[in-house]
Amino acid sequence: MGKRTAQQEFKGEGFQRPQDSFGGELKSNPKTARPLDSRLPIHLTLRASKSILRTPKTFGIVEKLIQEVAKKHGVRIYKHANVGNHIHLVIKIPRVGRWAAFIRELTGRMALALRHLMDEQKLWLFRPHTRIVRGWKKAFEIVKEYITLNQWEAEGHISRKHIKNLKDMRAIFDG
Repeated sequence: MGKRTAQQEFKGEGFQRPQDSFGGELKSNPKTARPLDSRLPIHLTLRASKSILRTPKTFGIVEKLIQEVAKKHGVRIYKHANVGNHIHLVIKIPRVGRWAAFIRELTGRMALALRHLMDEQKLWLFRPHTRIVRGWKKAFEIVKEYITLNQWEAEGHISRKHIKNLKDMRAIFDG
């Protein structure tokens, strides 16, 4: 037997590697597949059209729905933050095929639960934004710190006037 040759790569238009981000404010084409990976964590952001996700009436409902729907679909939540007008989650999906059912149920149940506060408006401002977190070490830790920063800001512990980025946060809390 001879030496096996490496698999040939296709080059040119139409064969580029898909972007790691999709949805949200990006101009994503809804006819292209959302890049997902069941082996890597995913940073999911859901942006509401009104800041009602963190009010005393709704906070518990939103938190309960996140946990229930994730458990039902086998989605692991590593970190999440409810900021008021958006929600950040770092998740891992068991299989790519489970994504559609998970996100459809999560966003739909939240919209139903909060419809009385929306005045005939849609709850969600954009499509869910997802970004594949490439790596379990540095990238994973950075996205978890970013979500912690958002959570602390929402709880009123810090202000974005004083902390602009993760480097500023580390300097204050590690020093």
